[in-house]
Order: sequence, then C-alpha cells, then structure tokens
Amino acid sequence: MIYFFFIFFIVFNFDVYAKQSLSLAVASNFVEPLKLIKTKFEKKNNIELTIVKGSTSQLYSQIINNAPIEIFLSADQFTPKKLPKKFVTKKPQFTYAIGRLVLWTNYNKKKYKNARTFLRGIKINKLVIANPKVSPYGKASKDFLKNINVWDDINTKLVYANNINQVVSFLYSGNIKTGLISYSDKSRFRELKKGVFLEVSETFYPEIKQDVILLAKGKENHFSKIFLKFLRTSEIKQVIRSFGYKVN
Repeated sequence: MIYFFFIFFIVFNFDVYAKQSLSLAVASNFVEPLKLIKTKFEKKNNIELTIVKGSTSQLYSQIINNAPIEIFLSADQFTPKKLPKKFVTKKPQFTYAIGRLVLWTNYNKKKYKNARTFLRGIKINKLVIANPKVSPYGKASKDFLKNINVWDDINTKLVYANNINQVVSFLYSGNIKTGLISYSDKSRFRELKKGVFLEVSETFYPEIKQDVILLAKGKENHFSKIFLKFLRTSEIKQVIRSFGYKVN
C-alpha cells in the first residue's frame, strides 16, 4: 500500500510540475524581439516556448499542411485572415506590432538626407529588397519605390531576398551595398561600423500592421491564452517599441 501511494505521488507531481510547451510561428523580422519576450514569459511560467521562424508565406504553408503550430505571429494582417476556418479559433486576431522600413547604404558620399532623395539622386548598381510576392516588407518596399517615382528606373537592378532577414544577410556580406530593411534590424549593423541609415518616410507606403492569431492546435493549450494576454501588457509593448516598432 505504501509503495502504491509513493508511485502515485511521483506520477502526480511529475504531471503537475513537468514543463509544458507552446509552439509559436513568427515572421523573420520579429525573431529577435520574440527571443526576449520568450525569456521573460518563461521566467514567469512553467513552460517552454518553441519558435518556428520563416517568411509569412512559408509559415502559412506550414500551418495549412498541419504543422504543430499553436500561435501565428504574422508580418501582415492579410495572411492570418486567409487561413481556412478549420485552422483557426474564434478568438480574433490583433495587431501586436507595426513595422517600419529604413534604407541602409554603404554609399552616401553626398550625404543625402533621406532614402527618397538618395534613390532619386544617385545611380546604383543593385538594390536588395525582400520579395514582394512573399514578404509584407517586400510589398511595402515596392510600394515605396513606386510612390517616390523610381520604380521604372530601378526595378531591373533589384535583387530579391526570400524574406526581410535575408536582405540583412546580403548587405552584411558586402556583396550588395544598398537595401531596404526592417527598422528593427538596425542593431545588427552596429558591428560593421560602416554605412549609414536613411529614413524611409511612412507617407510613401502603407502601415505594416503585424497581426497574431490563435490557431486551432493551440485552442486547448492553457498557456496560449496567457501568452496572448502577456503580449498585450505594457511591459512587452515597451520591449517591442525598443526594437523600433510602433505599438497601438
């Protein structure tokens, strides 16, 4: 009898105290902020967050192919909305961050004031942007280039990256000297100690509203709702702002 209760005690306590997990799919531009959010969330909860990263379109494809993903942090609003109903819950999606573009260049001898005057006043060999067909940041980049009236002159010189993070990789390697990146990626250039950032006016492209949605696979996970609530706290909003995003 004593042996039975001893085994029961061990099994019961293992079940109560064993770490649970929560799987998050996140657009590549938001990986660094999410790492910090993950650390803060895990300190306050007995859980391990698993991060799956990629372009928004790649993550969408994984979700509709039944990948074990419970929460989707997209780089836009449209992609979560187009998920078939069987993959989502009735809990509405919401905007967790609003992204911004900035231009980085290693060629700015004339000290141009912003990205618009730079791109209209200089001839460049190559400009790297995220692919507009698969990346919300790429679409915003294309809109910007069209709205400042340089698209017709520059589109043959464009190099397309799979996502906004890969744009940074191209620039960091030194193979391409100019590109449109996420404002949140500015910190990754500190070690280079060269090149300049030029402002990309938000009047020339639509707001990059990034939405999060609870997926059907996360419906029964108690921590999914806790995480979504945590994402809206003032503490986490401040973290998100520190990476250059706007937050409502």
